[in-house]
Amino acid sequence: MLDELLSPLRLPERALDALTRVANDLSGLRAELSRGVAKLDENTSTLASDVSPLVTDVAVIRESTSHLPEGIAKLEKVVEGLGGKLANVHEGVGTLHADLRELCTHVDQMSQQLAAMHETITGMKGDVEEVTKDLPGFGGGPIARMRDAIGGQSS
Repeated sequence: MLDELLSPLRLPERALDALTRVANDLSGLRAELSRGVAKLDENTSTLASDVSPLVTDVAVIRESTSHLPEGIAKLEKVVEGLGGKLANVHEGVGTLHADLRELCTHVDQMSQQLAAMHETITGMKGDVEEVTKDLPGFGGGPIARMRDAIGGQSS
């Protein structure tokens, strides 16, 4: 019973012990927070040094890409011009193809005509050879044989 009666008097002592434990716990937390803040400060410095060149790079990239719309517009105009030129070339190739087909037809016709002329000339050559055999002065023809038979001289 005495403990129960003295218990309220011990309350400040217990409160002081609890406050001491809390203060000790808080000092541990404070040391841990200090280490965390130091690590955070170190990481922030490293990050700042890593990011610093990126700021310059981003500025260069922005400057470089600022001219892209103009370049793209120029390329689109060139491509449109090339499309028109390609259509003209395609049309020209079609015309050349038609002309070439016509030329081939004409060459085939000329080849047929040359073949016919060759046949005619070959036939004429045979006729000329036959006629020349019968002419005077050419040996072996009927007139030359007759002269030889009569006793005349060939000149």
